[in-house]
Parts: sequence; C-alpha cells; structure tokens
Amino acid sequence: MSARQAILSVLRASGVASDEEAREIATLAPPPGGSWTVAALDSGKVDELLLAQELAKLGRSSYLLVESLQVERAVLELLPSRLVFKHHILPVKADERVVQIATYDIFNAAARRMAEQQLAGRKVEWVLCGRSPLLRTIKSLYGVGAETLEELLQSTRYDNLEEREEAHNIASDDPEASVVKFVNQIIREAIHERATDIHVEPLENDLRIRYRIDGILHEVAVPPQLRRLQSAIISRLKVMAHMDIAERRLPQDGRINLQTPGGAIDVRVSTIPTVNGESISLRLLSRSETLQFGLDRLDMTEEQMRVVQALLVLPNGIIMVTGPTGSGKSTTLYSFLTSINSVTRRIITIEEPVEYRLPGVSQIDVKPEINLTFAQGLRAILRQDPNVVMVGEIRDFETAEIAIRAAMTGHVVFSTLHTNDAVGGITRLLDMGIEPFLLASVVRAFLAQRLVRTLCKHCKEPFDYPLDYLRELGLEVPAGTLLYKGRGCEHCRGTGYRGRTAIYEICVLSEQLRRIVVKKGTGSEMKACAVQQGMGTLRTDGWRRVLKGQTTIEEILRVTQEDDLMDE
Repeated sequence: MSARQAILSVLRASGVASDEEAREIATLAPPPGGSWTVAALDSGKVDELLLAQELAKLGRSSYLLVESLQVERAVLELLPSRLVFKHHILPVKADERVVQIATYDIFNAAARRMAEQQLAGRKVEWVLCGRSPLLRTIKSLYGVGAETLEELLQSTRYDNLEEREEAHNIASDDPEASVVKFVNQIIREAIHERATDIHVEPLENDLRIRYRIDGILHEVAVPPQLRRLQSAIISRLKVMAHMDIAERRLPQDGRINLQTPGGAIDVRVSTIPTVNGESISLRLLSRSETLQFGLDRLDMTEEQMRVVQALLVLPNGIIMVTGPTGSGKSTTLYSFLTSINSVTRRIITIEEPVEYRLPGVSQIDVKPEINLTFAQGLRAILRQDPNVVMVGEIRDFETAEIAIRAAMTGHVVFSTLHTNDAVGGITRLLDMGIEPFLLASVVRAFLAQRLVRTLCKHCKEPFDYPLDYLRELGLEVPAGTLLYKGRGCEHCRGTGYRGRTAIYEICVLSEQLRRIVVKKGTGSEMKACAVQQGMGTLRTDGWRRVLKGQTTIEEILRVTQEDDLMDE
C-alpha cells in the first residue's frame, strides 16, 4: 500500500476526516520534500492528534504524549540537531541496543534512512505523536537556532573559537553565514511569537535570551553552547543597527529596518555594558500599512468616550496621557491625532523616536547628539504656526514650561508623563517646578492607562470564585454573569492569555480640583476630589473588563497592585 493510499484509508476508516474532506485531500500534492502526511495536515481538515493515533495503529507503533517527556541531554545528542529540525524527528529514549525516535510522519523515508545511518549498530523504534506538540518540544529541548549553531561550532575553518568568532563578527550581509542565520532565526521567532522586545543578556556562565510577549518576559530555550558565541551574536546585531562594534564600554543606540512577509518592522536597538559583557535590547515596532489608529481602537466605555471627545474639541490646553513604559500611551496619542486630523488643522509632533508615521501629520525625531531636544524642537514648532502639538514625553522643567506657554497662547498640546495614576501627573508637574496656578489654568485632563492581558479565546473557561473573595475585592457580579480563566494551550504558550487591551482612568480638572491644586493640596486630597467628581479608577475599569469576560481578576490585581501600594 502506497503512502497516499494508506493516509486516505486511515482518514476514511477512522473518521479523522469526512469522505468529502478525504476526497479533497486526495487531489492535493505533497509539498516539495514533504509527504502525504504533511499534505493532509497542511490541508487544515485533519485533527493532527487523531491522525497520529490512527497512523500508530496502522504501523503497529506506540502513540506518545511527547510534551510530557523528560529527555536526557545524552539522548538528544544521538542525532545532529540539523537532522532533527530538518525532518522533525526526536530521539526520546535509548539504551545500548534500541533508540526510540518520535515522529508524526511514518512515511518520511528520508528521515528514517538518515536516522538509521546515524545510529548504525542500534535498532530504531519509531513512535507517533502530534505534529504541533513535537515541534514545540523540539524547540524547547534544542533551543531556537540550534541547527545553525551546530553548523557554526562544527566549522573547521579556524583553529580556535576566538578567531572564528571574530571572523563572523565582520561577516558581511551574506545570508548564508551561520551567525547571520542564527540572529535572523532569533528575530523571526520573536515576530512569530508576537514579541514586542528581545533581550540578549550575558550572564556569568550563560547567555540568556528573553522575549516580552503581552507585557510579560518569557525565557527562550537556546542551545547550551550559545555562551561561547556571545561576542559574535552581539557584534552581528550591532552591525545590523549601524553601531560601532569596536566600542564595548559605552551604551549605544541604533535602528534596524526589516522586511518580513507580514510587513515592515522597525527595530530600535540599545546596548549597555555589563560586568559579563554587553547586554542588548531590541524593541520591535510594526510598520504595517494596515495598522489603523482611531478612537474605536481604544475600546472605551460610552462615558469615557464622551469625556475624550469633549476634550478633543477644546481650542487650547494640555491633555496628558500617563503610565509606565509599554502601557500603550503612544497608541492612545496617535488615536487622538488621527481623530482630529483634517486639512483645516496643522498638526506637528516631536517624538523619540517616531514610532508610527501618520499621513498628513508633520513628525520630528528627537536627535540629542545635534542638540535637537524636546525643548529645542518645541520652540521651533511654535514658530511653524501649528494648531495641535504633540510632545512625545515631558521629562524636565524646560519642556514642561514651553508646553504650558504653548497652551496659553492658543495651542492644543498632547504629551505623556511617567506616573502611576492620573492624579500623579499633577504632582509630577508640580515637582518639576511648574507653578500651581499655571498648571490649573492650562492643563485640561490627565488620562492614565495600563495594558492588561486578555484571555485566550481557545482555552478560556468559566471559573467559580468564592463569594467572600469577590466581596473582599469589592467586585459585584450581577446574577447570571460568568467569570473566566484561561486553562493554557498551545495558542497562548500555556499562559491562558493572548493579546492585550487597555484600562483607563480619566481625571478632568474641575473647578474644585483646580482650587486644591492652586492651594498645593496633597495627592490624596486631589484623588479623593477627582473620585468624588466621578473619576473611575484603573481598577474599576479593570473590573469592567473582567465582567465582560475579557480578562481575569488576577490580571487586574497584578496590573493595579502598584497603584494600591502607592495610595497606602
């Protein structure tokens, strides 16, 4: 029986696919270098776990839950990693006579032949497993880019590793160079995992790579030999970012522009010298033309949207967006600018750096090396007769003072501050040295925000919280409302969360609050006044997300815990 006949027979007899789906699969052709198993799986019409179980019965093999295995390093080293990654096979158990190898494709003759040649003298026992679990397990056991790293370490071109590293440091943009390929794999994997940051951190005896996904850092499995190639990897990234590879004592900044199948990616690169070598961080920003900004993207409540729309039509004044780094402040500001952008308004921004380009908006990049700071740029902008000005961040008294004077002379100014909550923006400006009466007269509102992880739609399930626990939190759950948690699955890296959304806290400076500011009241007095005037807190808005089934109680507590501590 041929592989095609065997696959179709299994699909029909086992119910893995319907007769119609089996007929459609029969018309397909295997991909180049692939088999009928791959064609069936790629069709999207087959449950891969059921298919593996049925193929195991057909071949009288065992079916294996490969993700639950603990495989010894000595067993993994029985096969070259390039063979494992190319043919998707994994040695899982071995003794002196038999080696057990997991696969999802018993019809891959090339893989069987090469594995048996590599293990000459031992019997090979093949076991079946699902494709997705096998690929995830291979990646976690061998590490990202293991096959490329193996090729590099096995190179015999240089007599010692230090010479070999230096040679690859200056490797040109040859896409076949091993270090180049390895770095590309790290970045490609980060984009596939939806990471916003990549951190390459040298430790005392190791090189650690971490991705920030949905605001949380995840350590990436990497080959154990990676530390030996630390300088080559760091140097390659510095070359890509147009940095000085000879300078290892001072921090440096650079940028990389990448073209991917999903669109252009702008990578901001930063290095710092540490006692174990240079640490490098990469911030990934999508340049996709399909990226849309608008108020709808913010997903606010009707009341929040009403307040924001009233603020956006004001003829002058300052509107501040506050929150820590990575809380989505830039997205909010771009959404504001997009909503008011028209041919009748001249909008100019000064940012560090310009993260996304907005049609019809004049955007300036801060360049401290030539003294183009926020303050200097803002002075120049005011001579351009703008209607609306956006300052990426107010960091010092000089920038804050110019922004306030711009608002006093009839401009609308948007900017950001790094504070814990909305009212904290008031005390931050006062600490910078801004006079209370100036602040009270020109600042219209502070909008604080955080990003919270949303539940994975593939594994979210109802969860019953104890009533006493809900009462303790002050969360009132209407009758019939279900609360959810994420079980964890392959789509969310086992976290139960996939994607993020924002929660908001909007403090509009009312007359009563302005009087407290002018009298230099305390932060707690200001916040009490704002809440009394109707301001909903970040946690209150978080409970809205929980009741809508978008996130969990634990996630809201995690994100707003710092604010509780500050209030105390």
